[in-house]
Amino acid sequence: MLVRGEGLTVDDVHRVAIDGEKVQLDDVQLGVVQKTCDRVQSWGVEGQPIYGVTTGFGEMVYMSIPPKFGEELQENLLRTHAAGGGPLFSDDVVRAMLLSRLNCLIKGYSGIDADVLRLMADFLNRGIHPIVPQQGSLGASGDLAPLSHLALPLIGAGQVRYRGEVRDAASVLAEAGLERVRLGYKHGLALINGTSAMTGAASLALVRAERLLRQAMWTSAAFIQAMGGSTSAFAENGHVLKNHRGQTEIARVIGRLLTGSGLTREHAEIMKMISAARGDDGEVVQVEEYLQNAYTLRCVPQILGPVLDAIHYCQGIVEEELNSCNDNPLIFDSPETIFHGGHFHGQYVAMVSDFLNIALTEVGVLAERQLNRLLDPHLNVSYPAFLAIGDEGLFSGLQGSQYLATSIAAENLDLAAPASVKTIPSNGQNQDVVSMGLIAARKSLQLVENVQTILSVLTAACYQAAGLAGFDRFSPGVRGLLDLLATELPPGYRDDQGVAADFLASVRRVLAGREVDDLLPQMPSS
Repeated sequence: MLVRGEGLTVDDVHRVAIDGEKVQLDDVQLGVVQKTCDRVQSWGVEGQPIYGVTTGFGEMVYMSIPPKFGEELQENLLRTHAAGGGPLFSDDVVRAMLLSRLNCLIKGYSGIDADVLRLMADFLNRGIHPIVPQQGSLGASGDLAPLSHLALPLIGAGQVRYRGEVRDAASVLAEAGLERVRLGYKHGLALINGTSAMTGAASLALVRAERLLRQAMWTSAAFIQAMGGSTSAFAENGHVLKNHRGQTEIARVIGRLLTGSGLTREHAEIMKMISAARGDDGEVVQVEEYLQNAYTLRCVPQILGPVLDAIHYCQGIVEEELNSCNDNPLIFDSPETIFHGGHFHGQYVAMVSDFLNIALTEVGVLAERQLNRLLDPHLNVSYPAFLAIGDEGLFSGLQGSQYLATSIAAENLDLAAPASVKTIPSNGQNQDVVSMGLIAARKSLQLVENVQTILSVLTAACYQAAGLAGFDRFSPGVRGLLDLLATELPPGYRDDQGVAADFLASVRRVLAGREVDDLLPQMPSS
């Protein structure tokens, strides 16, 4: 993949971070990078007043630093700000951060040496992954702590994971035949003064969110069929009048997934059944058929449509940030034209991550309520209580599995609380409004895992119901994934034939496979 400072997408980040695609740096841009670097080094030697070159950092900006301390100033910055804590980011998230920072720096406005970028590319291509704790970023003045941990191995400090082992960076560099870089004026600041940690994490969360939405459309279609729902709520002539494209697209996809089902019913059929049951005596009577279904069957487009639109909106903002100059200061042709601003501030990514988190939580809310309707013996009269295979009461079916989904749905409500408004001033009141963007993006990564678990339980329930109702009665659009599950799973979960957690883990393993992608509905446009 060619890295050139523009055109990078969240899918590109996913391919490098998850699939291990190699990166190549654009030679033209490397030339621009080096010219800017040379300019800054010259100004540093001259002692020009430039933030982070001949000054202290943050609230210490009032301290004038003589040129002779150029390298020491930059290394001290990395060592003091590598103060993160808590659990570690996984290698794939670290790779996303590396790529995000690399794409920012290669734009040529940061003043960093081209050799630093070449070493960052070597890290990606050779699988050398810095050890980066998750906690410590305020998301303003950049993701200082995580990006410092990300940068330390470039100077032969800190730790990396290499070939499955955590080791000192210096020994890995020597083994790989790579030389540590020496930091010139502004190099350390350029490495950490940006939004690349939150943006890399948000990129991965967005790609996973898209796949979750595709799963949610499939589970909704399978659920509607299992419950004998009506198809009328997905008619295009009704949805176009609501004016929301996402809703219309979801309705169209669900409608296609229901086509050919032997379980759903048309509105005219339901009307006929109600008319027959009502009789001709003119009295108020109770009929068994519902003219309209509950919201979990009828309002899927109105619930998932906003999720689709939210994902597309958030993706646009995150990709703008991916391809932005997001550090400070930005270098132009002369010391007087240097831009001293606040591009490191992560409010954009923070707010869209919070928006994404609300959308992800709603996917989980819908799935958990659909699961409840499929398992509840008071609502689900066509199946055994909790889809138990065997003697009801002696066997509990998926009763215990529901607790997992419901507890996670409750946990998600806390994760959906916005981080982007929870500013706490820091750094001697210099950072007096901060974004907490990495906290928001970390929530996104947790939420995609949580919602995946809820959807896995619902998928297991749909599979269980399909076994009871008959696979052949489900539509072709749904049956493909049911058939795939059947090749990997027993006909259904029985209490006396295994542990529920193992059955659910098997469902989740199937859903994680690449072959599932061809069986899920495609992501609608918006």
